[in-house]
Amino acid sequence: MGTVNFLFTLFILLYSMFFFLMDGDKLLFRILYYLPLQDRDERRILQRFTSVTRATLKGSAVIGILQGGLAGLAFAVAGIPSAVFWGAIMTVLSIIPGIGTALVWGPAAITLAVSGHYLKAIGLTVFCALAVGSLDNFLRPRLVGKDTEMHDLLILFATLGGIAMFGIVGIIIGPIIAALFDTVWQIYGEVFRDILPGVERFPPKAEGED
Repeated sequence: MGTVNFLFTLFILLYSMFFFLMDGDKLLFRILYYLPLQDRDERRILQRFTSVTRATLKGSAVIGILQGGLAGLAFAVAGIPSAVFWGAIMTVLSIIPGIGTALVWGPAAITLAVSGHYLKAIGLTVFCALAVGSLDNFLRPRLVGKDTEMHDLLILFATLGGIAMFGIVGIIIGPIIAALFDTVWQIYGEVFRDILPGVERFPPKAEGED
């Protein structure tokens, strides 16, 4: 059932991408036409959308290459045949957060343990679980946040929320939604700067304090 759902989702994604590539500019123009924003604000939103999308894709690619490379190196050290091939597979599977690379190195560690290579199995498990598995949580907020000028914590929550709402594609959709919300929030603050009341310091100054 999971495989059928994945293939159906992939088909919908490719089918939608075809029409977005063919008629995306017309759709974008119509969306911008109905937005009650100035041209400069619309360009600002588009630039933020583009930068976040580019940063998210670039971050996913860098993380995938690093995870696949490190895991493939661990396979080679452990004496597992076709380490380069399995490293390439884990590079692709790294898009699945948390368990992507574990789908490969987990069975490999079990196979080593069953064949009597306990030290290699333990070493492979510890290295892949700690070094390879933690790369996503450690690097993604920094790689994406650096280019999008968003806080690491916001990137982390946006990614987790996107995954919870949209599945794997939420890795890209989550940060995009967060960035667009942040941009609209900034535009709102700039437009209504003269209307919004000032904010006093918290906690307030004590009596006699300069």
